[in-house]
Amino acid sequence: MGIPDWWKQRRFGILFHTDLSAVPAWAPIGQYSEWYRAHIESDVSDVLLHPSPMAEVLQHHADRWAHIERYDDFLPFLTFDKYDADEWAGLAREAGAGYAVMIAKHHDGLCWWDAPNTDRTVLSDGPARNVLGEFAAACERADIVFGTSYSLLDWGDARYPTRTYVDELVHPHILDLVGRYGSQMLWGDGHWAGGESRWRSDELLAAARSINPEIVINDRWWSDRSGVRTMEYRMPDAVLSYPWEYRCGLGAGFGYNRNETTEHLRTAHQMVTLLTEVIAKGGHFLLSVGPDAFGVVPELHAQRLLDIGLWVRAHQRIIDAGQPWVAWGDADCRYLVVDGDLHVIDVTGKGQFKALGKPSGRVTIVATTTGSPIEFEQTDNGLRLIFGRHQTASMPTVYRVTIDAPPSQPIELFPHVPARPIELNRLVADAKPGSIVQLGDGVYLGPARIPSGVTVRGLGPGRTVIDGLEGCAISLEAGSRLEHCAVHGGGERISWLTKPVAKLAGTYATILGCTIDGHVEIGADNCRIRSCIVVGVVATGVNGVTISHTTFKGINWDCAVDINGGSGHLIDSCELERLIAAIRLTGTTSSIVRGNSIHARWWGVQLVDTEGSIVTGNTVGGVTRAVDVDGGTQAEITGNSVTDGDSGCLVQRGASDTSVSGNRWQRCRVGLAVWDAGKVNHHGNTCVDLAETGSALTVGP
Repeated sequence: MGIPDWWKQRRFGILFHTDLSAVPAWAPIGQYSEWYRAHIESDVSDVLLHPSPMAEVLQHHADRWAHIERYDDFLPFLTFDKYDADEWAGLAREAGAGYAVMIAKHHDGLCWWDAPNTDRTVLSDGPARNVLGEFAAACERADIVFGTSYSLLDWGDARYPTRTYVDELVHPHILDLVGRYGSQMLWGDGHWAGGESRWRSDELLAAARSINPEIVINDRWWSDRSGVRTMEYRMPDAVLSYPWEYRCGLGAGFGYNRNETTEHLRTAHQMVTLLTEVIAKGGHFLLSVGPDAFGVVPELHAQRLLDIGLWVRAHQRIIDAGQPWVAWGDADCRYLVVDGDLHVIDVTGKGQFKALGKPSGRVTIVATTTGSPIEFEQTDNGLRLIFGRHQTASMPTVYRVTIDAPPSQPIELFPHVPARPIELNRLVADAKPGSIVQLGDGVYLGPARIPSGVTVRGLGPGRTVIDGLEGCAISLEAGSRLEHCAVHGGGERISWLTKPVAKLAGTYATILGCTIDGHVEIGADNCRIRSCIVVGVVATGVNGVTISHTTFKGINWDCAVDINGGSGHLIDSCELERLIAAIRLTGTTSSIVRGNSIHARWWGVQLVDTEGSIVTGNTVGGVTRAVDVDGGTQAEITGNSVTDGDSGCLVQRGASDTSVSGNRWQRCRVGLAVWDAGKVNHHGNTCVDLAETGSALTVGP
């Protein structure tokens, strides 16, 4: 299970995302085009997170592909008549990549080689050629390490997900890819429908390693035998010591989406900035591109790869051999050690490196990679380059820094001995209503229950910590308050699943000014969270939840505020970012979402079967559905500002008596979309620079 030397020396790869969705090649801005079948057909199994079916795609399909009744009818249009495997491999080389991964089978079940025990291959129809086999040979000619991605999920084979499917398809397919085609990477996907016992992953991966003991395997097989952690559109906050790979596309998804134009794709500078952050944190970067139905990587995408490659190939040694320094960097720069020398990558051109202050060691020389010295000024707070003229570099600049060892720490005559953690429950157990329990510096251990009417107050999240270790740290009874503390616990978070750290168990319980490293679970009426930093809030069957002036920062796959049932909720003046869904209300009545700043992926505010909801004065950016009225009645969507998304407002699934007024929708694909809904009263909305002509209002059946 060791990691081979080539993996340690090739840190940048290209994923060629191939599936039948390359024919329609369409998804709403922010969604995944490769999920096209799940977006138009409701009979697919094990769909996770993605909306299925999806109103926007149904409408597009009806307009453009009305003659296509079933997803598989696209196959004759998948010609690949311009496919050139050497061009693909050459594009990877020009991008500076050392390895390439091809989709052998995605969720739609189409196999891209002469796979055993199935007739759903591109040799039987469509391209009528062994696309994967040709690419494997081209990679060998180009000195590109070849790997494959295989989805355990299969929407096209009737045997899925039975034991027969696993025996006749999954195991023979994987061993064929490794044994006959020399795949040196096995990237699993679509694994969530079952655990190790369903896929018999340990047995499968052991068999693969008997063919190639050095094969690299990711963590999407439900097996302890995998070696590389996958981070999909999710960047870790710090340097990681284990093997990991960050993967993303140039746009919002992995396959080709003709709906994405220049402004929806990351620039070469942005991609290099991402790449250098990954390398500085000790990872690998897999960048995905999707060929079209002719087998060609679209020109706009190919040019992005070439532009990235100009920088990467000029700094290939830094990318392939760079190792993390004591700090990875920040928004302005990256730090890497190459052949024993410290290198700084200036990604913003500011020439300011905060981690290189005097306490880190005296800097003696700063020079370009060609050896030209650069003047600088070093203070306790960092290092600043002194430029002779304004810097206008279009791509990040690399500097070599010579730095002395940091000064020795003075001898401690009285060594600091950290205070032992204190059991919080013992401090608060006998507190009376109306009393204040003042906590000091240090760590207080939970689980603890704050009695009714008691206030527990810390010295600030940076000084007072309540730690629940593997469980919920603190529970608040009726009228109790927690103020100015940091709260940890709940163990390691598993993907997007909730991690309860604090519970508001009594009416009018309040959390104020705290940093909560996990979810707050609300189990009583009229609870409040104000001026906090929180991972997420979940509530079911309670009334009067108030969340205000609070910051949520997710992991791109989670929902920040998820409230089911109850009435009179208020989410006001919060900041929400890096989420798949910012605010979701389900089955609530008379609730208000007001004045929030939202940057999410697929949903800004989602109203599911609610009554009398008001969504007003919110600022929403870069979201597929800024406001989604999904069923329910009497929703008011008013005065919201939406930019750079797909739809400003979607009203669907029988929603009735909806009012949409006074909103501003700018640089979205459509303004207001209505699909299979009742009466919608709309007026006074402003549309600016919409991507589709005449799309201020679109109405479906």
